[in-house]
Amino acid sequence: MNGENSYRGFCQTTGPNDSLRYPMNKNWTEIFEAEFALPVSAVAQGVWRQVYGPEYPEGVEPYSYVSRTELLHLATELHLDESAHFVDVGCGRGGPGLWVAVQTGAQVTGIDIAPSALAAAQARARSLGLSKRSNFLLGSFESIPLESDSMEAVMSVDALLFTPDKLAALRSICRVLRPGGRFVFTSWDYRVQPKNRPPQVNDHRPLLEQAGFIVHAYNETDAWFDRVSRTNAGLLAAIDELAAESGIDVATLRTGIAEAHATIECMLRRVFVVAQKL
Repeated sequence: MNGENSYRGFCQTTGPNDSLRYPMNKNWTEIFEAEFALPVSAVAQGVWRQVYGPEYPEGVEPYSYVSRTELLHLATELHLDESAHFVDVGCGRGGPGLWVAVQTGAQVTGIDIAPSALAAAQARARSLGLSKRSNFLLGSFESIPLESDSMEAVMSVDALLFTPDKLAALRSICRVLRPGGRFVFTSWDYRVQPKNRPPQVNDHRPLLEQAGFIVHAYNETDAWFDRVSRTNAGLLAAIDELAAESGIDVATLRTGIAEAHATIECMLRRVFVVAQKL
C-alpha cells in the first residue's frame, strides 16, 4: 500500500475542466450521517492506540488524527477561561471539543452536518456531566447558526478539508468570532487535488488573511505522514474484524480505506494553525 505510483490516479493536477473530469459531488452529509450512526469501532480504536501509543487521547474517541499533545496545545492556544464560550466546527461525536471544555472550564457549542454525530455528542456530554456547558447544532462551515461577534474562540480538528468553499468557511468562522477571537485548527495542505474530494489548497494562509485573520502560527504537525500511513495499513490488516464488527462487507471497507490512503500522496503537509480575528 505504499508508493506514489500505486495511487497517482487519485491525485490530479488542477485545471479548468477538473469538475468535469474528476467529480467532487459526493454527498458528505449522507456519508457522515451513516458513519456516525454506527457505534464507535473498538477495532479501529485498537489500531489508533497501537499507532499513537501514549499520544493516543484516551476517552476522546476522535474521528481524526489528533494526538494528545495537539489537544493540549489546542486548549492552550484558544486562550479560554471559565467565562468563555467557544465553537467546535465539524465536531463529529464531540470528543475533542468536550475534552477542551473539561480542560478549560469553558462552554462549547459543537456544529456538524450530521444529525447522528450531534446525537452522539449530546450523549457524550451527558455522560461527562457537561450538558449544561455544551450545545450541539446542525450547521456547516459556511453556515454556522450563531450570532455575529458572539464567540471567544473557534476550534476545528481535521474537518476543514471537507468544505467545498474554504474562503466562505473562513469568513463564516470570522463572522461569529468577537474581535480578537482565536481560530485554532488542524487540517491538510495539498500539493495536488485529490480525486473525489472537495477543492483543496496548498496553503491556507492567504485565505485566512483574506477572510479577516492574522496568522500567528502555521506549523507542520509531528509524524503526520507516518501516523496516517500506519493507521491505514493497520485498518487494512484488521479488515475482517472491521467487517464483522460493522456488518459492512470486506470489499466496501477495503475500497474506502484504499481511497483514503491514496489521498495521502496528494497531501503536502498536515498543519496546526493559530489565527486571530483582526
